[in-house]
Amino acid sequence: MVRISSASLLFYFYIASANAQKNNHDVQRIIRDLQDDASYKPAPSEILGDDGAVEDPTPDYHDYLPLVYVVFGKDGDPHVRAIIEPGDDCPVPLSQHNARAKEKMLSIYDVESQQLKSIATLSNPEKLPYRFPVQLCGLTIDATSEYLEDIKKGDLKLTMNDQTYDVPAVKANPSKFLLLGDTGMRIKPTNLGMGKLGDDNAPDGVDCTAPEVYGIHQCYTNVTKELLTEVPEGSYQSTDGWFFKEIADNAADEDVDVIVYVGDYLYRQGPCPEGAVDTASNTTKECSAVNADSHMEETLESDTILNFVPGHYGDNWWGWWADWFYPAMNMLKTAPIIPTRGNHEICSRGGFGYFMFMFPHDVDSSEEDVCLSKFPPYNVRFENEQFLIMDDSQINPLRGGVDHYMVTPQGCPEAPVDGSRIVPVRENRYLDEKEAEDTREQIELFTDYFQQIEELSAERETNFYVGHRPILGIGCNYTSIVTLDWTLQQSLGPTTLDRISGIITGHMHWLEVLEFEENKLPAQMVVGNGGTMMIENKIKQSSIPFVDLKIGKEEYNLQARVKRGLTMSEFGYGVMERQEDNKSYEVKFNVYNQDAGAMETLDFKLSIPAVRVKADAGQLVGEGQEVTVGVSEGTYSFTSAAKLVSIVTALGTSLLFM
Repeated sequence: MVRISSASLLFYFYIASANAQKNNHDVQRIIRDLQDDASYKPAPSEILGDDGAVEDPTPDYHDYLPLVYVVFGKDGDPHVRAIIEPGDDCPVPLSQHNARAKEKMLSIYDVESQQLKSIATLSNPEKLPYRFPVQLCGLTIDATSEYLEDIKKGDLKLTMNDQTYDVPAVKANPSKFLLLGDTGMRIKPTNLGMGKLGDDNAPDGVDCTAPEVYGIHQCYTNVTKELLTEVPEGSYQSTDGWFFKEIADNAADEDVDVIVYVGDYLYRQGPCPEGAVDTASNTTKECSAVNADSHMEETLESDTILNFVPGHYGDNWWGWWADWFYPAMNMLKTAPIIPTRGNHEICSRGGFGYFMFMFPHDVDSSEEDVCLSKFPPYNVRFENEQFLIMDDSQINPLRGGVDHYMVTPQGCPEAPVDGSRIVPVRENRYLDEKEAEDTREQIELFTDYFQQIEELSAERETNFYVGHRPILGIGCNYTSIVTLDWTLQQSLGPTTLDRISGIITGHMHWLEVLEFEENKLPAQMVVGNGGTMMIENKIKQSSIPFVDLKIGKEEYNLQARVKRGLTMSEFGYGVMERQEDNKSYEVKFNVYNQDAGAMETLDFKLSIPAVRVKADAGQLVGEGQEVTVGVSEGTYSFTSAAKLVSIVTALGTSLLFM
């Protein structure tokens, strides 16, 4: 008998599966027959096609391990992580300031032992190893950690196999923040036929119950060339039109202290057939290089259940390596990251990888899986400010939301010649009666979440809200300007945003900045332009100062007129820096010049006040404005909004304005 590799066997079985379904052959006999014939070794590229002019830019990950990075968890505790080869010992931390330090990195996930520690313990361990054949090690550093002084000073190092690796410094009082999101390469085929095979129509002897990724079961047995290529139309981005690595490498040179990431790491939903047609632009996009087979030697086999579809795509290690870790690698070496979840990290999309690598908390062991449908808000605190993190990934907007906006030949509104105001349309989800119950449940959920956000905001004078979906964003749909996100807006309380200085989000695939008159609402920054395929925002720039935004419940009277703003469909990121007087933050925006291959800084800059506190209904406290406050402990007069906040925080009491 000729011995063949497990990878070769997978390829044979891949091709033979169609006949197995037709003829009801016994799978074990097919495998034995294939073992006797090693003359043919088809590659995934032969099945899917990868003859395009653009090569796969993703190298073999083995040469880049260990990957060392830091994610911020609740209260700002840093979690040091290292992705290493399965079976290797975790790296050893080295302290420069504590000779007695003995804390060790622990294995969070190890493919060889098939254990899931901290992340979860009840989560199909017999299936997940076929999707993430790496080991993840972790070390949480809090106020009691032996390595606290090291990581604050940037002196913490890890040693492994006689090599030393730097850990990004974690500053207690950072001042410079990178704002970035929506970075993955968009590959969204409409032919999700690979998920059609289930228990009822699987070949005899094959129990194809592996987890679904984007509706695709991770089994070889359900894949045929016909299923993959029957409808090549979908939403596709060309390999040579994806600039995330160039953007991230430039971001690595910005010398920021913290990366604020607003979600959507993984956009590669499936394979890219040759000749794929992007339906939005009606153009052919060359992205078939993602059908790479270079990793196939790593694929594992368990009896007759083959749990991986080939290629650099999907919620598995190869998808996350190609779409996130490789292009972001240099950036992640420079600063810790606040890892917000996007709608592409829901459990049916990229959720397993998100909870495996990026989620900065332990999952309750009572959970049945490693991917949670939702989690409550938390705060990342620093000395001068804190970031309030919202998981809004599961919202279902009206008629699909921003991805389905259309512009008619009449176009978006022009600037009114009479100076009148433009009130954006609010997309009421109750218009879809079929989703009424889901809408009510989500508003109830986010009402509770925003109450938690408001409570958390009392812990610092300066607060930045970080989510995926904009609260105060605008876009153009048909001939109207609309505002999103309606679900979040309807969940706001009357004072939820009072202590929020700025809102940092993504989701809309463009850059958008809105500053409101008298700072009556927080500045809205949408940085959904990190690399994924742009959605052209048709809003006329001249009309933006005429927008009068009205959101939320009518009785709360949450509204403000836009003072100035910007929308732009160019790749890039923002850099926010606290000024020396600690009273404001300046935000600049860099866009990627594709012709020059370099970043350019826009003239448009945003200044955000450090403190937004209401003295009474509809009035903001500004520097130099005298306010008298009566509390049970006495009466105070002052001219500083910051002083007001410090008094309230210290006394822990309610205000009575007089």
